[in-house]
Amino acid sequence: MTTFTDDDKGLIKEIRERIGSLDVRDNIERRAYEIALASLEAGVVAWRYRYVKKDVTDSQGKTWVGDWKYVPTKEDCNDRPNYEIQELYNLPPAIAAPTRGLVNAVRFYDQVKHTNPPVETGAWKDAIDWVLKEAYQAVNIDAKGE
Repeated sequence: MTTFTDDDKGLIKEIRERIGSLDVRDNIERRAYEIALASLEAGVVAWRYRYVKKDVTDSQGKTWVGDWKYVPTKEDCNDRPNYEIQELYNLPPAIAAPTRGLVNAVRFYDQVKHTNPPVETGAWKDAIDWVLKEAYQAVNIDAKGE
């Protein structure tokens, strides 16, 4: 399971605060923050387990393992010795921590917000587009929401 660093926890707290605050200027920006937050909060949806024969290898020299059995709760897993148990997420565990691209995009947006450049420069559009792109990638959907 992925562990969050203090920086990650701070970013999650900041995103939560922005969703409910006036810092979020419009629905597009609010949606980007909601998508980013959802990508950070992937939860366990099921479990799987399998038997692992220690000191026994197959013809390729790999440790012999049984087939995975899929169950809805951890209590349904066989927890005896020689059994491997894994959590299954609605999103890959790697996505549970923010991607570097998403963190950089949010920081760039903050920079633009604090400097408040004229709209004609396109900096606002670039910042929002980048945050949206990274957020969509984090939850594995394309820009059309599919």
